[in-house]
Amino acid sequence: MAAIEFNETQKAAIVSLLIEMINADGNVDPKECDVFNTICVEQSIGEDAYSIGRNLDSVVAIDIMKRMSDYQKIATAQLLIRAIDADAVDDDNEIKLFNLICHATGVDILINAKDVDNQA
Repeated sequence: MAAIEFNETQKAAIVSLLIEMINADGNVDPKECDVFNTICVEQSIGEDAYSIGRNLDSVVAIDIMKRMSDYQKIATAQLLIRAIDADAVDDDNEIKLFNLICHATGVDILINAKDVDNQA
């Protein structure tokens, strides 16, 4: 499978959402920072996209994610899951934020449709 590519605006949205996720539990764990940095390298997120994303309102970031392709939405959700799992703590605020993002962007429908396809 080919790597999912994102444009600079989408990368800024990913940065914004990852930062929100890392801060959701009120405790920034060094492991979360490591995962964030790794994702930035993997996704070729440069200084400009990072800077814009750091200052991007999360509602705007969700709107940008909403306009991504289905594959990009799922890939972004997987990046958020990596941030959630980084500190090995299941935090209710992180799960609530993840569910809100998935519902607002339609990722939950995509995942449910994929589950139905896999059961058929």
